[in-house]
Amino acid sequence: MRIVRSVHAAHQANPPREVWVFLLVRCPAEDPKYFQSKGLWPRVLQVVRDGWGCPPGVIVQAGESIPDAAHRVADALGIRLPKEPALLAVDQQPAIGSEQDEELAFILDGGTVAEDAFAGLPRGQVEIEWSAIEDLERVALVHALRTRLLGVEPPLLVEGMPKGEGRDG
Repeated sequence: MRIVRSVHAAHQANPPREVWVFLLVRCPAEDPKYFQSKGLWPRVLQVVRDGWGCPPGVIVQAGESIPDAAHRVADALGIRLPKEPALLAVDQQPAIGSEQDEELAFILDGGTVAEDAFAGLPRGQVEIEWSAIEDLERVALVHALRTRLLGVEPPLLVEGMPKGEGRDG
């Protein structure tokens, strides 16, 4: 899948838009039987910068495909993805005046890894942590995790919520 620019884009006043690819990477429950009987959700990998957590991701570069961007994230984490990682959700975050550009985020399946899989990654300005579903700061991750675990269709989200359930109804 490629993001295609309109032929008439040069003549339109489009607001700036960032296209992101995020990976939903899960840590399995310590006791799968307990997970099944209690209905607990696995923890999700988050990158924390300046106190703000988000899934690992990158801005899609000009001419780069969504799967290629996902593989770039996986390479940085040291994990392997299938050739075509599964799409779990698409989330649009509208622009906020001049403070924040519009964001279009593709959340793809990053697979399941052991809790200590990232212990060897160099620590710099970011920290990596496993977050419980109730601690996820990006609501779209909850929908993406639901897609993966329950096998439902990937949702199209606006501000993290399925269309029609967001702020503007």
